[in-house]
Amino acid sequence: MTTATKRPVFVPPEPPRTPKSAGTRQRLLSVAGALFIERGYSAVSIRDIAARAGLTNGAVYGHFRSKGQLLVEVIRTKMADSDFASRSDDGAPEPLHGVELLYDERRREIRLLEVDAAAAARNDPDVAAGLALLYKERHERIRDTFATAELRDPGAAAWLIAVLTVGIGAQEAVARPRPDDERLHALFVDLIPRL
Repeated sequence: MTTATKRPVFVPPEPPRTPKSAGTRQRLLSVAGALFIERGYSAVSIRDIAARAGLTNGAVYGHFRSKGQLLVEVIRTKMADSDFASRSDDGAPEPLHGVELLYDERRREIRLLEVDAAAAARNDPDVAAGLALLYKERHERIRDTFATAELRDPGAAAWLIAVLTVGIGAQEAVARPRPDDERLHALFVDLIPRL
């Protein structure tokens, strides 16, 4: 008899209750993000994060139940900031600009964090569940953006964009040089109508 494996469910941290708590949470996200990028997720401990933030380990755990939950929230925050910056003046997403974000230097940190998170997800249920939720939400946003461009299969296009993002991050993680921005832009301008 086969039993179905129950997938872990990501539980986001409780929202901060006071302005001071919100400030502490933001500081933890900033410090953890910087350390994860600088050293790599697996080389950073909660103790390292607490020390750099000038807090106790207990204070970190008061905001995030695990290092995995903290990593997912760092990525979520950085993506939200970047997604907001990529919108046009009327608030609508710009599809071609969104594609350019695949290789934009300003999103390099997010891509590197995603590579670390993908590796961590193999053994950390918090990271696996958090990434699954994060990628589901991002897939829906990308799919909806491409749906307005009248693509034949916006869902497949969204999947491809997500795969390209992580692939570019993997290349960056090993310092493999990439083509210059003009060449990549020209390639995507040629490819998008064919998707």
